[in-house]
Amino acid sequence: MRETDPRFIGLKKKVGLFFIIAIIGIITTLIFVGIERGIFKSKYRIYFTVDKGTGFFEGMPVKLSGFKIGKIETLSLDENARVKVGLLLFKKYQKWIRQDSKAILTREGLIGESVIAVTVGDLNKQAITDGESIGYEKTKGLDEIVAEDVRPLVIEIREIVRYINDPQGDIKQTLGNLKTLSADLHTTRENVDKLLKNTDGNISNVASNISKTSKDIGSLAGNVDKAISNIERKIIPAIDSLGRAIDNTEKATSDIKSAVEKSAPKVPSLLNKGEDTLDGANDVVKSLKKVWPIRLFIEEPKEGLLYGDSYE
Repeated sequence: MRETDPRFIGLKKKVGLFFIIAIIGIITTLIFVGIERGIFKSKYRIYFTVDKGTGFFEGMPVKLSGFKIGKIETLSLDENARVKVGLLLFKKYQKWIRQDSKAILTREGLIGESVIAVTVGDLNKQAITDGESIGYEKTKGLDEIVAEDVRPLVIEIREIVRYINDPQGDIKQTLGNLKTLSADLHTTRENVDKLLKNTDGNISNVASNISKTSKDIGSLAGNVDKAISNIERKIIPAIDSLGRAIDNTEKATSDIKSAVEKSAPKVPSLLNKGEDTLDGANDVVKSLKKVWPIRLFIEEPKEGLLYGDSYE
């Protein structure tokens, strides 16, 4: 039956062409992937043996100086129950893998993937060929390195803890002394509180007594002021009288001197009268000086020579 619909004319050819293009694309992709993964490169196989297969797995990359040169192809046990690790390497790197080369299980970075690192051998020695073995060099794993570094620290911490927990040690003794000191301080605080309360009461009593004493002193001061006022009222007239007496004495002395100059014969008797008057005045002055309020206002006379009149 002939197809008359123009939409379906040549459809089989178009579908066939699509499948051909798809198959070509898949083949091309496989070729590129094979080239990328070295499927078409020439390879050879070598191996090494280890006591345990921990850390190894099939497909683990093998590197030389940081470049991938192959992978782990197989893992198996030999007759001695040791692990045989088969390596599939690119043949173009064979010239650097010599009899003294070593395979090392390592890790790229601190947390990177595990790889088999192959060391570069001495170029003067024979290269390892297909089917031969390569030496294996065991390295410390991260856990072993950490354990070695941490072990001294753990030992020191253990010693410190033992020292701290020692009942006879300094720390335990110090803590016990601090506990005792704390209890003593608590007792001392209670005693100080009691002492402060007693001191407050005593201070209140002292303050009350001081207040009473202040009032008494105020009353005494008032009485003293009154007494001083009375004494002043009595002393001032006495001082005035004393001044008049002294003036009279000086006048009498002047009169005596005039009389002596006028009448020499009467001098002895007048002198006697003047001396009697002076003696009386001196007695009055001495008596007044002995009175307590008056002696505060009179200065002591300065010592000096007394010059008298000479009569020829």
